[in-house]
Amino acid sequence: MTEPTRRDREPGYLRTSAERDALGAATRYARTHDLETPAEAAYLEVLEDARRDILRRFVHGILRGKPEGLPTPRLVEPASSDLPESLASFDGLDADRLRSFVKPLPDRCRRLGLLLFPGSGTLLVVPIEARHGYDRFRFVGPVQRWIDGSETESGTETNFDEGDRRTITHPIELVPLLEREGAFSDADQAERIREEVAESAANLALARLASRVHSQEVRNETDESTDSILETIQIGVSAADPATAFERIVTDGHPFHPAGKIRRGMNAAGGLAYAPEFTDRIDLRFVAVDREYALETRADDADRLTDRLYATFAGLEDALERAIPAGRAREEYAIVPIHPLQYHWTFPDRYARQRADGRVVPIPEYTQPATPQLNLRTVVPYETERTARGPLPHLKLAIPVQTTNVVRTLSPHAVTNGPQVTDVVRAIETRESLETLGLLSEPAATCYYPPGGPHPSGDGFDDARHLSGLLRTNPSAHPLVDEGSSPVVASSLVANAPTSGRPLVCELIDRYGETIGAERTDKASLAFVEQYASVVVPEQLFLLSEYGVALESHLQNSLVVFDAENARPTATLVRDLGGIRIHRERLADHGLSLEPYPDSDLDADNEQELYRKLYYALFQNHLAELVATIADELSVDERDCWARISEQCERAFRTIRAEGTAPEDRIRRDERALFAESTSHKALTAMRLRGKRHEYVTSEVSNPLSEAGRRRIDP
Repeated sequence: MTEPTRRDREPGYLRTSAERDALGAATRYARTHDLETPAEAAYLEVLEDARRDILRRFVHGILRGKPEGLPTPRLVEPASSDLPESLASFDGLDADRLRSFVKPLPDRCRRLGLLLFPGSGTLLVVPIEARHGYDRFRFVGPVQRWIDGSETESGTETNFDEGDRRTITHPIELVPLLEREGAFSDADQAERIREEVAESAANLALARLASRVHSQEVRNETDESTDSILETIQIGVSAADPATAFERIVTDGHPFHPAGKIRRGMNAAGGLAYAPEFTDRIDLRFVAVDREYALETRADDADRLTDRLYATFAGLEDALERAIPAGRAREEYAIVPIHPLQYHWTFPDRYARQRADGRVVPIPEYTQPATPQLNLRTVVPYETERTARGPLPHLKLAIPVQTTNVVRTLSPHAVTNGPQVTDVVRAIETRESLETLGLLSEPAATCYYPPGGPHPSGDGFDDARHLSGLLRTNPSAHPLVDEGSSPVVASSLVANAPTSGRPLVCELIDRYGETIGAERTDKASLAFVEQYASVVVPEQLFLLSEYGVALESHLQNSLVVFDAENARPTATLVRDLGGIRIHRERLADHGLSLEPYPDSDLDADNEQELYRKLYYALFQNHLAELVATIADELSVDERDCWARISEQCERAFRTIRAEGTAPEDRIRRDERALFAESTSHKALTAMRLRGKRHEYVTSEVSNPLSEAGRRRIDP
């Protein structure tokens, strides 16, 4: 592989085309907000940390995911003389030389992660400070590379002398190592991953400039009389509604995906224009589709999407009348909301033929302001003269942009399934009177859809999924959100608060501790975790066991409702019904059914699919990230946090037995899967290396919901 040059390692040197492409946008943004002089210095200062953090996510994914083609990663104690046999091929490598190689060890280093790449004669040594639940690791210090002299490109024997050690400083340096081992599906995928991690690092650096701007805005817009941290953010961070302000403070993307900040198809300037961390306002556009070529779906007793749009946005009907061809009537067309990026970049060319014959008609004279949410494609309209009728709905759109693994279009599957699942969810909520769990309905949707409809493998399917829109209920309209409470997207809890630079959850724990009279941080933290779990976990387990509904309640899909005054968690709302899994046999036990779009992922063919969805999203993504943040920042024993979460799970299953109708053998299976000593981890990095999107690649990790799993956590 090509070694980074001394120039590459110099602070401020731009190493990739993604970093060079982002520099101009970053400089403009920094100058506009008076962040630094010279303006470009602000970006260059954060770039090194951004590279390091994406590198750590990449290495972390290899350690936990065990990608195909690589020897199994090993963990060793720094002082141990027991080295794994798999390192025997490295001439002269013994315990003393390994310790010499990594000296001086960071003060907090407790073990070393060893990644062997035989094809290039390379050993990566990763200092680890702590092991969290589900075998998540907290790194400390740099990732170092040791090269076997017999495999060096120069052919010089080195025998692991001090001069053979190099520090890995950029995630792209891992790509040639992985490629030599056959870890990628093909050469194209290797190049794709190199570009993705490079872009992710560049975008992460740019996004972290936004954190500084948010802090400035909060200082300027609030004063000391504002007692609530939640109210301070809602006032200080501009957005279409209070809940959306919390979406804007999340800057780091997916917490452990190595391409967690990519936006393929959107350049850096596009990010400044359309990404929530940078802007509170985009111009929502609209397109009309001849109803003969439109799929319009709606839940029972719900209005069509077109009618809801007319009711929400004054003047839209008149704008349509001016746009449609002469001789056509307004009633002949359905309206699809469309993202401005899609409207200007994709729509003109893709639908040129449909525009020529009047099947698809842009409405150029009409826009409405909206704030983008975390996933870019869901937007929240600003108040209109018709807002008195209630909180405005959210609109999920299609965009030609890849984030993490997929391009975020909106397929006929989502258009068809969303309203049907809404009917199921509403029926369950009516029957069960859920007290701490709410599901945000998707009552209406529309997409371009020629007569007969396209098959997913047909030529017309892309036309359908690129021109589509879906309505989602505003969380503020849910009965679990009252006047004194605030729905907060869970991703923002592990993001740095603009008031202090600490994770928002730490600020909330401080406030919660004051209100319950907890004098010590650890007591306040454990009380908070227990209360949090009590409103997030039990009723999701009830839906799983009783109805066969597994929610995709990861950090981005979950909104936790807090009492704004005392920071007490009171409920959780889950959005994105397209991501759930339903076991139709369990659902049928209650006389409920649905007919999803053909080949939908919605159907869970077996119980394992339910577990993979809910247990991974809720526990491994959502709660594990929250608990690790609390343990890192507040010096709380993480094992005690998981013990309290486990107690809430046990209590939930007791309630299911006492109040539900689920068979005992089913409940036992659900319990065994949740409390097993080891559990399946969705290996996102391994999936990405092989180019897999929907087909799971898994690895086994320890489960902190079990006593054995908690013993593996560092105290």
